[in-house]
Amino acid sequence: MDKVKKFFEGWSKFEISWLLLSTVIMVALSIIWGDNLLALISGITGILGVVLAAKGKVSTYVFATVNVAIYAYLTFNNHLYGEFMLNAFYYIPMNFVGFYLWSRHKDQDSGEVEGKALTLKQTIILLITVAIVVVIYWQILSRIGGQLALIDAMSTVFSVVALIMQVARYAEQWLLWIIVNVVSVIMWVLLIGQDSSAVTMVVMWVAYLFNSVYGYYNWKKLAAKGK
Repeated sequence: MDKVKKFFEGWSKFEISWLLLSTVIMVALSIIWGDNLLALISGITGILGVVLAAKGKVSTYVFATVNVAIYAYLTFNNHLYGEFMLNAFYYIPMNFVGFYLWSRHKDQDSGEVEGKALTLKQTIILLITVAIVVVIYWQILSRIGGQLALIDAMSTVFSVVALIMQVARYAEQWLLWIIVNVVSVIMWVLLIGQDSSAVTMVVMWVAYLFNSVYGYYNWKKLAAKGK
């Protein structure tokens, strides 16, 4: 019980309610739609991970590692090769890097990471550069027979850049995560009926989307605090 209290120390009622509501809805829909257990575990650990990331907690990387390992397996089975390579060969090692770097740059009292922010000019340059890379990767995935190549490319490229910014502690990571979440929701909606894990994945990514909006709001405060 003490460990549970310590885990939720500093959480607002909204944050606890949001975490519980997302988890309950995911479990309920998973049972109703008969989704597989791996998808459910991936969804629950994923929600825990992103909520902790929005709060700037280092423990986000523990849950994120479990989430991406399972998600990599699910995407490989659905021939979403861009998503598979992203999770298996990028997310997993970057989670260890993120855990190390965040541990070195956190407030010892609150346990929250010290945030930073880009200028408006830097943000615009970032988005234009990422858009160009998306077009290039889209063509590559199309040529190797990937399914939903454009959506897969968008999700993959934006995710790569967003995670770099997350590890580097920039608040604007959440603008990219919002795009990733919208694209991923569309991708899994299109796969409903083809894969038993699709419904749970849709719920997970919708939860991620709402969390990203809150994450941007909270990280702007962390960035202001770090000035």
